[in-house]
Parts: sequence; structure tokens; C-alpha cells
Amino acid sequence: MARRREGLRGRHDLRRETDMAAIGWLGYARLAHFSKPKHERQLYRAIKRHKMHRIVEVGIGSAERAIGLITTAQRFGGEGAVSYTGLDWFEEREAPAAPLPLIHAHRQLQLTGARIRLVPGYPPATLPQIANTLQRTDLILISAAVDDASLDRAWFYFPRMCHSETLVLREIRENQELSRYEPIAVAELERRAAQRESRKAA
Repeated sequence: MARRREGLRGRHDLRRETDMAAIGWLGYARLAHFSKPKHERQLYRAIKRHKMHRIVEVGIGSAERAIGLITTAQRFGGEGAVSYTGLDWFEEREAPAAPLPLIHAHRQLQLTGARIRLVPGYPPATLPQIANTLQRTDLILISAAVDDASLDRAWFYFPRMCHSETLVLREIRENQELSRYEPIAVAELERRAAQRESRKAA
């Protein structure tokens, strides 16, 4: 009986820790309406609107933004544990991006209570290794730091990560101060993947 109470207490404590990690309404309002850069506000709104809880970043914006994405999903993602996978260069980031120490990022993100997976290395090169483990992802963010040529080799692996409602957003850098997110439909991902395979076979 005592063991059963301890087990229930453990589950209650875990649930309480996860609830504490979830963002509050004021925190969400700050992210969705006042955070900078401005184009990132749509990410938090999309997570709330579509009740997303599986997130993949191909090139991490920052640990702080990742935490914002995770905690918003914890607040509005509906049923299911929140999972976050980030593929990034980490310490090997090139300017103007600031280096992101892998251990530091992992410690910060673990505090949210979500399922965290960080994959160091060049994102388009590491994606093929883990794409099969990322099925039914709700939100895929592709950093502007990942160039067209690299993505051309990686398009083949994106469709297997998606379901019919997956939102795929590629960051487009207009200039040093202005960026935007361009949505890519799942059908378009499948077309690009097929094109890639056709060129390989030719």
C-alpha cells in the first residue's frame, strides 16, 4: 500500500512539474504578440491554434526560442507528451550566429520537462539518420542558415516525418534585420522528394 502511494505521489509530482513548465496566459501573450523578432510570433500562435506537441527544428534559432515553443505546446498542445528535437551545429555555428554549447542547451531545455533530443552536426547531414524516428511531427522549422543545395539533398527525408496536417515552415532571410517564414505543403515536400530521387536515378 505504501509503495502504491509512493508511485501515485511520483506520478503526481511529475505531472505537477510538467504543469509548472507550461507557459501561462500572460507569458503566451508576450510571445505571441510582443516578442522579437516579429516573424517568430506566428510560431507560438500556430502551436496554440493547431494544438501541436511534436516539434522539430532543422537549425535551432536559440535555446530561449526553443523553450518558448516547448512551453507553449505544453500549455496548448492537447493530449500527449511534448517532444522537441533540435538539429544544429551548436559549438560549430558560423557567424553571425552565436555559438550554442550543446551541454548548456540540453540542460536548459530539459528543465521544461519535455522529451528533448538534440543532434549535433550539419543538420541536412544528420537528418537522414533520424528521420524515421520523427514520424507524425506536428511542426517542422527549417532555419535560414540551411542553404538550398543542402536542402536539395535532404528533401527526400521530410515526407516520412509528416502527417496530413504537419506545418512545415522555412525561414527566409530578407536582409540582416528582416526574415519571414514560408510554408511548404506536405504535397510539395513529396514532389521535391520525388524530383530528388528522379535526378539520382538518371
